[in-house]
Amino acid sequence: AYGFFRNQRFDARNPLASSKDPLTQAQYGLSIGGPLRRDRTFLFTNFEQTRRNDAAVITIAPAAVSAINTRLNAINFRGPRIETGLAPSGYDVTNFFARVDHRLNDRNLLTARYSLYDISASNSRNVGGLNSVSRGAALGDLDQTFALNAVTNLSTRSINEARFQYTRSRLTAPVNDEVGPAVNIQGVASFGTATFSPLARDIDLFEVVDNVSTQRGAHALKGGVDFLYNRVNILFPGALQGVYTFTSLPNFLAGNYSQFQQAFGAPTQFQSNPNIGLFIQDEWKPRADLTLNLGLRYDAQFLPDPIRTDVNNFAPRLGIAYAPGDRKTVFRLSAGLYYDRIPLRATSNALQRDGSKYLVAQLVPTDAGAPVFPNVLASFPTTLTTKPNITIIDPQIENSYAEQFNFQIERELPWHASLSAGYIHLRGLHLILSRNVNVPRFPASAGVPNLGRPNPNFGNIGRFESSGDSYYNGFVATYNQRASRWNSLRVSYTFSKTIDNAGNFFFSTPQNNFDLRDDRGLSDNDQRHRLTLSGSLEAPREANASGLRRALEGFQLNYIFTYASRLPFNVLLGADRNFDTNFNDRPIGVGRNTGRGFDYASLDLRLSRSFSLTERLKLEALVEGFNVLNRTNLQLPNNTFGTGTLPRATFGQPTAAGDPRQIQFGLRLSY
Repeated sequence: AYGFFRNQRFDARNPLASSKDPLTQAQYGLSIGGPLRRDRTFLFTNFEQTRRNDAAVITIAPAAVSAINTRLNAINFRGPRIETGLAPSGYDVTNFFARVDHRLNDRNLLTARYSLYDISASNSRNVGGLNSVSRGAALGDLDQTFALNAVTNLSTRSINEARFQYTRSRLTAPVNDEVGPAVNIQGVASFGTATFSPLARDIDLFEVVDNVSTQRGAHALKGGVDFLYNRVNILFPGALQGVYTFTSLPNFLAGNYSQFQQAFGAPTQFQSNPNIGLFIQDEWKPRADLTLNLGLRYDAQFLPDPIRTDVNNFAPRLGIAYAPGDRKTVFRLSAGLYYDRIPLRATSNALQRDGSKYLVAQLVPTDAGAPVFPNVLASFPTTLTTKPNITIIDPQIENSYAEQFNFQIERELPWHASLSAGYIHLRGLHLILSRNVNVPRFPASAGVPNLGRPNPNFGNIGRFESSGDSYYNGFVATYNQRASRWNSLRVSYTFSKTIDNAGNFFFSTPQNNFDLRDDRGLSDNDQRHRLTLSGSLEAPREANASGLRRALEGFQLNYIFTYASRLPFNVLLGADRNFDTNFNDRPIGVGRNTGRGFDYASLDLRLSRSFSLTERLKLEALVEGFNVLNRTNLQLPNNTFGTGTLPRATFGQPTAAGDPRQIQFGLRLSY
């Protein structure tokens, strides 16, 4: 049994908040394991709950809050008013796990497993930074998994393993503002109803796996098949309640919006997705100091019409380990192809929003029938100056894959230590991104927004396609000293660079839809340096110890220090400079992700003391500190430069900060 407790009384204040974040957290659980039937049936089960109440930090400028709310009151805005500072948040989580192992006979072992994950949270999605409470959503998620595993000894040299798994996942994300509309003021604030993600998602997953392993002399052979079937139903209303975009606070106060969008149609989409995977591998030891791993994997993902199945996903793998001489130095080399599945959320979006059952009307204030803020439309307009946008998917889309190469040298050192250094290369190909394939050839400011569009019946046509690529090159060095009588230590350093032409999220769109080379730049997660130092110190127990040594017996100190260099961010104008109706344009001459945010450093400590209550009953008391030095870890800054020669006053300013120092107390009882 165990329990952990946190309270804001022991924590520091978030640097972007005027007072301490309100926080209470209780985490408790119980694990039980043992034989149900001697040498035949064994049970292990765990139950855990976490109750947390805390706050999100909203960083909208107080002057902007006052001005916006005054305007909302004047126009009788139906939705909630906005706020800044701390917004109540929190979650309740329940985890349950049970496993039964039953030996049928000397040749057959059967395992049954059940797991449950249940979370309910308030203000958990999109609240904080420049997003007000109304822009967010709550969260409820119930995931349950049942699995069976059967291991059969076919002979003294061969084993068969068969697995079955069924997972049921039910997610809901009710919005905080059910009235709307949504409002975005570039670089200032976002409020109104949430439009950013699905409000419900139901998934049923079935998986059947069978693997066979056999030993043939110096060869350990293994092969298998994996069949996975998904059924997914998504509710994604998007802009059904309308979305207003303003380029500045003065324009908002004057009611001069730059764009209005509203969706009409069916907000749900169902799809099924069978997948099959096959593999064969051979671990061959031609010599005592040499091991070769050769393998081949094949994967196929069957998607609904009109998407064809990418059938050539063969992925060879190679691994070599060589330990010459005294075997204290090991050379390791690995290379291979690794395929990924096409995200089902992308296919759901394309199937739902291809224009056949869901359309988004887009207007500017000068259009006939354009609403006056904050009004919305009652029905889809009969005439539109700007045609509706749709989303499609390339029928010839290919599965993303990575070419990976890894070379490492490891040397055994005295005192149970080792030192390793390695190089990692990863090339990502056919990465999924969204590109507008219906960009007008002439500026929209000419008064005819659809002039020159390849398909004049629609506005933007966002097409999911596999045209992105990425490059990662990294050097990794690690010193590892295994646990000895009183200490352990691990130091790891990574120096790397990542370049790509697509954001981490597959909904990312390029600035120049005609030439993706313009978006080639540092990756969203490019981090040049990362250092991690972790270990433990323990006072050894000595039979004749006295004084200070006796007092320190049973104490253990664990520590982990992490440093990460600055992440890049994309500098945006907050306006549509190239008139493609997207607001992701950068200032002239500024490349993608050329801004740099803030670095990160944190030291976490854990001090524990164990007590022997009886011969079989032990109690451990502990205290843990996170970011104990209370370093201010600012997160990505405001990236809206503005349309002027000089940047806005808020440009480059932090919109959020990581957790300040937090303290946790705990007890663990074991028998």
